[in-house]
Amino acid sequence: MLNEALTPIADRIGRELSQPVADPVRAAADELCRRHGDAIAAILFYGSCLRDKEDRDRVLDFYVIVDRYRDYHGRLHWAVLNKLLPPNVYYLAMAYENRTIRAKYAVISVDHLRHATSRRALMPTLWARFSQPCALIYRRDESSADKVRSALLAAIETTAGAALPLMPERFSPRDLWRRVFQESYRTEFRAERANRPDQLIDPYADRYDMLTETLLAAGRLAGSTAIDGGLIGRQPNGLQRVATRAIWWLRRLTGKILHPLRLIKSAFTFQGGLDYVLWKIEKHSGIKTEPTDWQRRHPVMAAPLLAWRLRRQGAFR
Repeated sequence: MLNEALTPIADRIGRELSQPVADPVRAAADELCRRHGDAIAAILFYGSCLRDKEDRDRVLDFYVIVDRYRDYHGRLHWAVLNKLLPPNVYYLAMAYENRTIRAKYAVISVDHLRHATSRRALMPTLWARFSQPCALIYRRDESSADKVRSALLAAIETTAGAALPLMPERFSPRDLWRRVFQESYRTEFRAERANRPDQLIDPYADRYDMLTETLLAAGRLAGSTAIDGGLIGRQPNGLQRVATRAIWWLRRLTGKILHPLRLIKSAFTFQGGLDYVLWKIEKHSGIKTEPTDWQRRHPVMAAPLLAWRLRRQGAFR
């Protein structure tokens, strides 16, 4: 049952999930549903294309939420890989009104979504992602929508508290979210610039203020109190700080192992994936690399050399 003190956050999530999206976004979701039918419980639209409503020739970002991996994939080996190293990532390109719609979509199960947005989840991959706004562009039924809403509420709580012990005696709500997003990016090999957390927060500054104030009033930010000027006060706890730093160190270590494995897996599920990854790196770092035909045909073998070259050029931190 929802804590009444968290109702403002639940209401905000509901408005964000029901926000209108462009027709090409709907068309891409309809195509995924046509291919996989009732195996899909819900589809979430997120990322830069949601934040920037301007219609451009960009790659849409979806999360496809399913009940059972085997029902969705059909083939056992893809279902097993999706369960052991989620998510599986795929690429969709389809014709639409004399243009091509392109989308990248990750497949996760309802159970994995529930776990990965909770405080039990070590890695921030999903709780940090789903603490940000997203739109529910398909739901099979109201039960599926309820599960999504519950997971997003849990993601917000988990993310807000993940870096709390690292904060100074006085800080603003935006300081808190900026710190947790910074820590989250450090758990992966990222091409984003250092100001990336600000780009996520600034367009929704009032949202993050409201989320933090509501969690604080509901007692969900342990050891913290509201003080003058919209700031939050917290008595530093050395033991908690050390423990939290250790957890984030473990997340960075684990992420540096899991992230390359996911990239390798994506090379088999994501046709045209090498060009997409290099385009994404260029978009965020400004560093352009053109793969050879051989590298496109053999992305797994080519990836280590390309990654080493891009790292030397400063594309990764």
